Amino acid sequence: MNSINKVELVKIPAEVDSEDLKIVFESNAFGYQTVIDVQEKPLENSKLKNVIIELESAEAAKQVAKSAPFSFNFGSGEVLIRPVLYFDNIASQHKPNQEVKPEKTFKKELAKLYTCWIGNIPNKYAEDKLEDFFTKQVENNSDKYHSIKLIFIKKHNKYQCFINLYSHQEAESLAQHFNGSKMDDSVLEACLRGFESAEAKIQSQSDSESDSSEFDQETSCAKTSKEGKFQKIFRISKSKNLKALIKKQIDEIKLSIGDDILVNEEFSRKGNLSFRVVAPSEAKLSDALAKLKSKLNVIRKKIKFSEKEYAQIQNLKSQLIQIKPNRNKEFFNFYLEDRSKCVVIEFLDTGDKALKRDYFNYLNQIEKFCDEKIESQKEISICGSDHLEFFKICLKNTNDLKYNFISKNGTNFRINLFGKKINLDKFNWPVLAKQIKVVKFDNKIKNKSVISYINYKMRHFKSEFEKIGLVLLCDKIEANSDTLSLKIVSTLDSKELQTKVDEIFSYFDKTKLLTVNFENATAAKQIEKDVEAMNLPDLDLNYRDDKKKFFINSADQNALNLAKLIIESKRFK
Repeated sequence: MNSINKVELVKIPAEVDSEDLKIVFESNAFGYQTVIDVQEKPLENSKLKNVIIELESAEAAKQVAKSAPFSFNFGSGEVLIRPVLYFDNIASQHKPNQEVKPEKTFKKELAKLYTCWIGNIPNKYAEDKLEDFFTKQVENNSDKYHSIKLIFIKKHNKYQCFINLYSHQEAESLAQHFNGSKMDDSVLEACLRGFESAEAKIQSQSDSESDSSEFDQETSCAKTSKEGKFQKIFRISKSKNLKALIKKQIDEIKLSIGDDILVNEEFSRKGNLSFRVVAPSEAKLSDALAKLKSKLNVIRKKIKFSEKEYAQIQNLKSQLIQIKPNRNKEFFNFYLEDRSKCVVIEFLDTGDKALKRDYFNYLNQIEKFCDEKIESQKEISICGSDHLEFFKICLKNTNDLKYNFISKNGTNFRINLFGKKINLDKFNWPVLAKQIKVVKFDNKIKNKSVISYINYKMRHFKSEFEKIGLVLLCDKIEANSDTLSLKIVSTLDSKELQTKVDEIFSYFDKTKLLTVNFENATAAKQIEKDVEAMNLPDLDLNYRDDKKKFFINSADQNALNLAKLIIESKRFK
């Protein structure tokens, strides 16, 4: 398995089928991901397991790890699926370069810092690997931090981590990020220094809701006065659309529970089916009801839409009807509910795992079809012009979404984003905005004669940066400036940014200016066209008629020599 593409599910009941989990991750709950592989790690002396899921890319793994938890019903119970990045994904490849300061100096600085405390860290990994892990996490969630310190508590055989930051808001955000997250089997606790830790509250956010059938019985077992038998009412709510199939299933169940147990249909109303179950003993009655419950469960999934979205769904109804399960079609029912503006999918769950898997696949097909076809919109807020530039680049690179401005308040913008629903769901701006870093870089200009070329070449660098999702900002450099100042807006960590900026600074440090006298202005214009047609990316050639000279800039000496050779060859023609 490719470690950077993995997410992990911790303490999942052993009876949860891996194939079912694969279907969940390929649903809209986690953005219709492509699952490459699923591996299980049973926990010793336990009925639980950890599950490692490999996705098609590292970006997909990060997206899934940031998704809201998903409540999954696996038959005998319910489990909250909360994927986290697999530990090996995020061990950084470099050690943080922290300066060791005298204790008195550090304590003085600490009084001005905000500390995020993280506890219950398992003693399973080397301290340097844990430090790398927390460093990488902090760099992804904070613009700047002061220091990170790990302490091993022998009494509890656990680590504690203290992260010191300059901003109260960043420290609080980091505490929320770690609190309740999992590392292997341990649930991490996190809080600000001076505050009691609290268990994180998980609120699942979803655009759809699911109902399952209810089983209502009389509250007491009553003996009939004449025959002395036990009976109860078994009721399946809102099941009229699957009535014929339920009756057929009841007939099959009767054959397996014995002739001495009667199951007769009672008067049904408001779409509910009711059956009176009569047995010679309380134990047999209980067994019969348990079998009915396990074999007759109507699952009802409602997919909600806005008024505008639902109008599109109505136009797509004929196409939706054509989407069919691969088999056992009679166990499924699909209809539109105009009153609540929902697409409703009903499924009669008989306890058959393969059949339930078919249901999830069918549900995924319906949801994905709707998300791919429906044009939707949502409003987002963008804080600051730097974030706005990054937002524009993101949309320019995707070409899937459009936007218009709703209002502007200073440097804060309200924007209406619109496009296909599936693309809107994938573009999670609030999460992306938290990862954005704005970093400034300065470099001394060694050769002021190439300043005009730097201004020209920066347009090329900006374009190249945009292609990889980075915003490069640089004001025009004046003729006598000593410093080249850049600002980069991105989600990259500081080390990656520094590498890219060093490439720019190194390029301009090598850049030279070559001047060549040339009297024939008409021939000079043709030379400019010929050189431009050669499309040499690292060469800027301009002829100034007032100076009767060519001004040639490049960081490549071979390109300078070639330009000079071309000019000299035309001089006497």
